[in-house]
Amino acid sequence: MTHTYTDQQIIRFIYSECDLFEKLEMEFAMEDDSTLLETYHELKEGFDALPRVTFSPRKSSIDAILAYSCR
Repeated sequence: MTHTYTDQQIIRFIYSECDLFEKLEMEFAMEDDSTLLETYHELKEGFDALPRVTFSPRKSSIDAILAYSCR
């Protein structure tokens, strides 16, 4: 039985948001399906081009949340 993967499923794979079974299934499918592998490489290239951003809240925001939680 052939499974058709969507771009969303491939993106979940790239972001490591799928479970182990889905990961293994996708890896196995990419070995046999050159179109799927090509789509993966295109999406992965875009992912790699995105800047790495980390967000850190201001200390005052954290203090306000902690103060509110103590009420």
